Amino acid sequence: MADFTRLLAVMRYRWWYLLIPAVVLAGSAFAQQYFQPRRVTVSIDVSLTSHAPMNDTGDTLAYDFPAISRGDDYRQRVVALITPPITTDTLARMLDVRNNNRVVTITVSGSDGSQLVAIRDAALAVLVRDGTLLWGKTGSDTAVNVMVLHKNDTPQPQSIYATLVATMLLRGLAGALLGLLVAARRIR
Repeated sequence: MADFTRLLAVMRYRWWYLLIPAVVLAGSAFAQQYFQPRRVTVSIDVSLTSHAPMNDTGDTLAYDFPAISRGDDYRQRVVALITPPITTDTLARMLDVRNNNRVVTITVSGSDGSQLVAIRDAALAVLVRDGTLLWGKTGSDTAVNVMVLHKNDTPQPQSIYATLVATMLLRGLAGALLGLLVAARRIR
């Protein structure tokens, strides 16, 4: 307990031990976000149905497609349609597919807007072209009905403020903790 009171007494007179590292680390988070290229997104909302019923439900396509889009087979088919080509790992970082109540949202994020539109269109083209083959279904009727509900052709800037504030706060707290450790060593 005596060490803690001594630490508080030192901190009262040497408060900059906490402040300087906290400000420097929080400022580094701000600088890092400032110098990174701006990220933008394009998206498309589609409704999927099959000509032939699958597993007694029409919802199978919408519920399974996010998982299928994370597979290497789907990514390789999409990468084959993109010029200039990118790697499947890069596509994995850029492509996000979600199911929202039977509506599938395909979102692509990155820094080059025209490339994002090409990736989004290639992802949709593979879905339309290959149909239920992606689900492993073979036969004569493998088509998928794809109805576009909303298509965002203009790249929208991603909001970085939430992540920026969280990163600055965490780095500031880490800096304050570092300053506290330095001050604690000064007591001894």
